[in-house]
Amino acid sequence: MVNKYVSGAATFVAALALIVGISAGNAGAEIRLGILPRLNAVEMYTMFKPLADYLAEESGEKTTLVIPKDFDAFQAMFKSGQLDIGFANPLIYVQLGQDAPVEPLALAAEKKAGTKFRGIIIARKDSGIERLQDLKGRKLAFVEKNSAAGYIFQMMLLQTAGLDIHRDFTLLPFVKTHANVALAIFNRVADAGGIREDDFDKMRGRMDITQLKIVGYTDYFPNWPMFAGPTLNKDAAARVKTALLKLRRHGPRTAAILGPAALAGFTPVSDSDYDQLRQAARLVGAL
Repeated sequence: MVNKYVSGAATFVAALALIVGISAGNAGAEIRLGILPRLNAVEMYTMFKPLADYLAEESGEKTTLVIPKDFDAFQAMFKSGQLDIGFANPLIYVQLGQDAPVEPLALAAEKKAGTKFRGIIIARKDSGIERLQDLKGRKLAFVEKNSAAGYIFQMMLLQTAGLDIHRDFTLLPFVKTHANVALAIFNRVADAGGIREDDFDKMRGRMDITQLKIVGYTDYFPNWPMFAGPTLNKDAAARVKTALLKLRRHGPRTAAILGPAALAGFTPVSDSDYDQLRQAARLVGAL
């Protein structure tokens, strides 16, 4: 019953976000804020609704929170001008920047990891997998081909560990969310897989994560940026940027606005901060 309810609720919220928008503010202009859906639509809406309300208040323009159905839909909507601002993993940010002018507004800081994040590779404790080299010949599950901490970072890690990422293991069809990766491993559909480190503890309550273990950690990379596309005028972009940078660590309103999203604040960012990621992404054919 729980799974049926969550699935139905997720479908409803996703449809609502995509068709009519989840909005705040009363001005005539509109800012469409798209969030990359690394978790289900219900969770993403709950996490980012306070931020959408805050940006509407600070910018003076209606802010519509849009939760695309998956990573591909997010990119397609941004490229077609259906989103004015995006919040996505850094890989998608640099990919979008290849096709259109994209302006980084602010860098998200996590409560634990700060302004950098990394991925992990997990397996069942009874799998016999003790090190990365033990993944040879195994079945691996990942989130999406454009998931930074749920695929790309792990591919780099495995390549560095001496594995042929095209031949040494079986890559299962992408399962769309970090939770689904953990479930596939827990249910023995996959032998191992990659998720974002900060999402591991979120699996508690869905499965007994004491049955899982971390086999490897990727390098750290700059965290998710909030960025503006060409459809957002310069004045509005400047107001949004100013509003985001007001949300500093330990700021008076930061916890209330960003706490649901498990963020600690925003800091300044520049496009060059992602140059190392661009180099890494090219190594695995992601750019």
